[in-house]
Amino acid sequence: MTQNTSTSSLNQLLQKLGEITHRTDVDPDTPLGELGVDSLSLVEMILVCDQIYPGVNAAESGSITQFTTLRELDAQLASQVQSAVQA
Repeated sequence: MTQNTSTSSLNQLLQKLGEITHRTDVDPDTPLGELGVDSLSLVEMILVCDQIYPGVNAAESGSITQFTTLRELDAQLASQVQSAVQA
């Protein structure tokens, strides 16, 4: 996954989380819990991640917690996509 693709996926995450939480001020470096992500929102984010990062099951990766930032999540899932492509 190239830098542009990673930037694009991070932007998609920011947009979707803004829609889910009804916020316009989503900071990619703020933990999800501080952005108001609850358990239902977390399930929605997992579904979004499964769409943005093909071949990666976000629920099984254990990458998403209330302490995870979107930037960290993007890096982890993008790395998993890259590993799957190379395999």
